[in-house]
Amino acid sequence: MGTVADRAYHHGDLRVALLAAAREIVAEQGADAFTLREAARRAGVSHGAPAHHFGDKTGLLTELAAQILRERVEQFETAKLAAGPDPLDQLKACGMAHIDFLISHPRLGGLCWRDNLVNRADPALQEVLQRMTAGLIETMSAVTGKTLVPDKEANPSTLLAISVVHGFAMLVNERIILQRAADS
Repeated sequence: MGTVADRAYHHGDLRVALLAAAREIVAEQGADAFTLREAARRAGVSHGAPAHHFGDKTGLLTELAAQILRERVEQFETAKLAAGPDPLDQLKACGMAHIDFLISHPRLGGLCWRDNLVNRADPALQEVLQRMTAGLIETMSAVTGKTLVPDKEANPSTLLAISVVHGFAMLVNERIILQRAADS
């Protein structure tokens, strides 16, 4: 049968395959339904294979959360650049990019905030959260004309912006979910 390295080589990129399987499960069924066994099955490997790369369920979901947040950050950074030099236009574009992501991926968007499922102290997750926070603080500072402290929760204006974006996306997603249930 060969070593783990041989099987990973023959599989292709097992780490990528497991992350894709985890993403698929969370997107379809939600994070609470995720199991390592199902991720392994979808990736076409033994149920013990995920432990080699991620250790446990929390390790895999933490890596997935970091991956999802990197995508969100890249999306809002692209939107901010495309908005032009006006800080208010940049803020609106960033907000819309976040809303678009959260509506397009209703079950993926909140994974990183699930303390019971991810390791919020993970360095990769912390790095991307800091990058996201820095982008918001920088944009809000330009809009308000004040230098805001680098803690988004300490600034009423950034907390309001976060609440509006997440609240709006949640309301839209709840309506979509309720409509899908009614159509079934």
